[in-house]
Amino acid sequence: MERRMDLTAIIHAEDDAYWAEVKELPGCFAAGETLDELFEALREGISLCLDEEPAGPLHLASVTFTDAPLTTA
Repeated sequence: MERRMDLTAIIHAEDDAYWAEVKELPGCFAAGETLDELFEALREGISLCLDEEPAGPLHLASVTFTDAPLTTA
């Protein structure tokens, strides 16, 4: 049986780079100089964070990132 997990990536733009945190996985962060690099780092980071969860890893058929406007505080 396939399990689906919806995750929220909060993306921050700073200087010449981006970083993101995953709301549902405390301590799961990623960074990249471009959005493409950030998304790849997020995919890898999420996989690593899920492997460390006590219940064991989840099989993710895919991880989808939706485009959202970046805003500054």
